[in-house]
Amino acid sequence: MPVYHVALFKLKPEADPSKVKQWQALAEGMVGQVPGLIGLQAGAPIALTAPMAKGFDMGVVVHLDYVESLATFFTHPSHEEVNELYKDVCEMGSTIGYDIEF
Repeated sequence: MPVYHVALFKLKPEADPSKVKQWQALAEGMVGQVPGLIGLQAGAPIALTAPMAKGFDMGVVVHLDYVESLATFFTHPSHEEVNELYKDVCEMGSTIGYDIEF
């Protein structure tokens, strides 16, 4: 059964926009590298919902084949690489994730 993992991020005020784009591209580039990862989309809030974003600047939706693939996703070397750049551009402790099975 497919799983969608959703995370929200708050960028550091001094985050370099080029590093943010690099982080987004690196995250999206994990598709095809991580077993069980079907898709990953990252982006800023759309204008209609931006006032409701409560300070979150970026969102990520991760589509995995099974809930068991979450462990593979979180421990994969490419996720570690994304996480290192995350530390440069995001405030620590500002993420929230929901795992939803359909």
